[in-house]
Formats: sequence, structure tokens, C-alpha cells
Amino acid sequence: MKKCIAMLGAVVLTVWTAAAQDVPKIGTYLGYEYVRFNSATNVPAFSANGGGGQFIYNFNRWISGVVDLGAVHNGNIHNLQLDTTAANFLAGPRLSVRHWSRVTPYFQVLFGGVYATTSAALLTDVVLPSGVVLPAGSSLRATKAELGFAMTAGGGLDIKVSRHVRFRPIGLDYYMTRLQNLRTGGDNNQSNLRYSTGFTFWFGGENPAPPPPAQPRTKACPDGSTVLEDAACPKQDITLSLNATPTELCPGDAAQVVASISGGAASLLKYAWSVNGWLISQGQSFEFGSAGRDPGTYKIALAVDGDNFNTASAETTITIREYRPPTGTAQASPSQIHAGDKSALSASFQGQCGGNIQAPTFEASEGTVQGDQFNSAGMRFDSANNVDQRKTVTITAKAADNRGVGTATTTIDVIKQAVIAAIRLPDVLFQANSARVNNCGKRILLEQLRAYSERDSTGTVVLVGHSSSDETPANLAEQRALNAAAVITAGTGVCLAIPQSRVQVSAPGVEQNGVPFEAAFCQSSVGADASSATDMRRVEVWFVPTGGQLPSSVKNSQSATALSVTSLGCPK
Repeated sequence: MKKCIAMLGAVVLTVWTAAAQDVPKIGTYLGYEYVRFNSATNVPAFSANGGGGQFIYNFNRWISGVVDLGAVHNGNIHNLQLDTTAANFLAGPRLSVRHWSRVTPYFQVLFGGVYATTSAALLTDVVLPSGVVLPAGSSLRATKAELGFAMTAGGGLDIKVSRHVRFRPIGLDYYMTRLQNLRTGGDNNQSNLRYSTGFTFWFGGENPAPPPPAQPRTKACPDGSTVLEDAACPKQDITLSLNATPTELCPGDAAQVVASISGGAASLLKYAWSVNGWLISQGQSFEFGSAGRDPGTYKIALAVDGDNFNTASAETTITIREYRPPTGTAQASPSQIHAGDKSALSASFQGQCGGNIQAPTFEASEGTVQGDQFNSAGMRFDSANNVDQRKTVTITAKAADNRGVGTATTTIDVIKQAVIAAIRLPDVLFQANSARVNNCGKRILLEQLRAYSERDSTGTVVLVGHSSSDETPANLAEQRALNAAAVITAGTGVCLAIPQSRVQVSAPGVEQNGVPFEAAFCQSSVGADASSATDMRRVEVWFVPTGGQLPSSVKNSQSATALSVTSLGCPK
């Protein structure tokens, strides 16, 4: 019942207010006018003063029709003995902003005409038709009158003095006229400025209705009831809960704690926030920051009460975690390789409160790392040591987050197997300018070399042909090496059948590459003396066991399969 009475009172008050806001219908304005003319003739810009009046009819609270009449005059423009009078007659719409009770701004656009007269003193003698001469400067003046288009656009401000009187401190309009240009004889638009001030007198309209009788002042209580303003509202219970987002923080982060309240209006309540029992804030919401706080769990509590509400409380917890730099493990696959081989690297890291962990990078204590692959090709071992050698390489993986860097290590065993040396056999010797392999040479190839090849069926035979500088043809060294290769690969007659893929051929010619002469029992077979030229007419014979390395003196060797060895058959 109380709510119905209050609503009925509000409706009556609204109707009464609307009736009181009716405006008068008819108004007349009288006032002073000042115009600043921007002339388009030979005459500079000038000012004129005068007066004007308006007839105003209000169609409603906002739209009015206006008729504007006025005239301004200047008796001596810039001391040029030139005077002018301009009378305007305009009409158009006006928009009034009746938002305030005493002040009413308005805006209007008016269209119509202007009647302008201009007179000037005679500057030269004038002879009338009757023969009478009028001297310059006489009291007679030349006068010109014209009628043109005019408009204004602008606005002003009316201040209420009483119900029927308004004072206008300012009316400001853009004033456009279209009058003849004395210099060109044509019509020109002149852009002028008009200022006015005066009083408006209003007639008609209804008197404001008397205000309704005063109603008892009441107030609304949180439970929805209405009581007299001086009466106390009944207190009611509040249901309160807290929600923290997020509930776990890293150093530097913050959580927003929001209270959910039912049974009371939030704006009518008082708030008391505490952290671990210490009062810290009294706003409706609370932001818990981790800056300056140690890692651990914190209890956030809120107590809420009000003049008409019983006290309610709630609490929640927020945990601050400590920062932990990235930690993890590194792996190498395989973890044991031979010198010159590669190993794939990987690592996994975990951290806390550091943000995203970047992809790991790798470093090696020896050898090289490209991306996530270790290469042992550049590692150094003792070249004078012919036994197995082993080195342990430490691989360090690094991963960074937004606050720090973590590392992890693993190892790779790099093994360099023992060097198997090549076996040197006696040289195959040749007569001067001859590439024929004699019987002594065949004995070395077919007997001594055969014994090594049969014991190691995957070993490699290396034949290096030489010649002396006084021999011809130029490719004699290569022919000697090819003939020796045919003896051990032809596979027919007395020749051996060693696969050509196991035979390497080189022909440095007169270059000996530091390999000494090894004639053994064959020197007499070529009837040679111990001269340097005799030492050069030879083919070095080497047998490289499986897993061994070619002699360092052998340069630019080729497999017999790539040479014309087959076409030679079994040399006789």
C-alpha cells in the first residue's frame, strides 16, 4: 500500500511539472544593433550602429517563427564624406534550448532583403542642364539606393527577468548581403557580422499550476520497504562470499578479489579488507599484489556491515610461489661415437614463475655444435699414438626464461681407433723408356702381394707409378702403374683376380713425394746401377689392411674401376 501511494505521488508531481513548463506564445524584441560591414567596393570595411525589432511566435517549446526588422547607419565612413544606411527585413525559423529554467540559448537562420542608401559629397564641379554650376563641396550630395538579398545565421542567449520579460545580453549573427560593387558594377556577396542586445517581452501562455501539497518524506530500506525519513530501517542479514582470480601468483603479479553480496545494496555497505589479520583497504573491491611479499599462503578476509545490515564476513586464500630458474636434463644420441661422427642433442627444462622457457642451446667442450647436432670432426688426437684413443666431451644445454637461465649437461665419448699402417712391399723396377712388368716385378706382385691379399680379403692395394725426367712418353709413369694393376686384377693366365675396386692407382711421375727407393732383389733384373734415374723407374707397391689408412705420400689416387685396366688383359 505504501508503494502505491508513493508511485501515485510521483505521477501527480510529473504532470504538475510538465504543465508548469508551458511557454508564452507571442514575443516582441527591441534592442540595439551593431554591424561590421565587410565591403566589396573601394570603401574599406566599416561599422554601423542602429536598432531593430523582432516578432516571435512559439509553435512549441523548441520551434519558433521569427520576423526581424532593423536598420543601421554610418554618417561619415572613414572621413570620406560618405554616409550609408542599411535596413533589413528577414524571416525564418528559430530553435530554442529550454533545458534550464532561467537561461535559454537559441539558434536561428533568417532570409529576406536589405535596402541600402548611400550618399557622397560632390568632389568636382557639376553643371546642371540649366547652366547652373554646382561647385565641389557644396551642400548638395549624390545619392544611390538599391535593394538586395540578405540572410543571417547565428544565435544568442536570453536570460529570464520575469515571466514576461527576457534580457538578451548577446545576439551574434553572420550577416550576408548582396549589393552592387561600385567598382565593377556587378552584384557581390558581402560577409558581415551583426551583434545585438536588448529585451524580449512575452504574452500569452498558461500560468504554472500550483505545486501539490507536500508529501511526507520517506526513504527506501534495503529490504524493499519504505519508512519515514526519520525512522530507522529494520536490520537484515547479508550473504557474503569472496572470489580471487587467480589464486596462485608469481613475484610481481596481482590478483583481483571480488566480493559477491546478496541481501543488501553494495553502495550502502561499509567494507574492511584484511590480509593475515591486518586491515589494509576499505573499498568495494580489492587487488592483492605480490610485490614486496615473501612466498607463502596469505589469508584475505572481508567484513561488511551497514546502518541497516548485520555484519557479515568471508575469507579466501592466495598463494605466492617463489621463482625457480629453469632446470632439466640433456641427452646425446648416440652417447659414444667414433672420431669424425655426429651425435643428435636434445634437452628438456622446467621452471616456475619465469614465463615461457625458450628453446635450449648447446655448447661443447671440444668439437663443434650446429643447432642440435654435435660434430666430432674437428677434435684433435695424438697423431703419434697408434693405439685406440678416447676423449669425453661435455655438452652443456642452456635454456632461458624471462628472469634467468638454467643449464644441464651430458657427455659424449669420442673414440679414435688405432691407426693401422700400410705395408710397404719392394718396388717393381722398369727398364728405361719401358712400361713392361718383368719377371722379378711379377714375382713381387704374384707372390708377396698375393700372400697379404689372401690373408685380408678386404684390404686395399695401392700402386704408385714413377718415371725419370729423361724418359718418354710423358704418360710412362701411369702406364707402368696400370700394367702392374692388370697383373693383379686380370684373373686369367698367371694374373691374380683381386677386384679392381680394391686397387688404387696413382702416377705422380718424377715426383717421389718423399718415398725412398726399395729395390730389394730386383735391381739386377733391369741391369741398373745405383743412379738417381734408375731409382725413379719404378712402381711403389703398398698393401693397406682393412681399417687402415692410405699412406700420406699417396696423392690423387683413383680406383682401378675408373681406369682402362680391363682392356690391358694379363700382361706377358
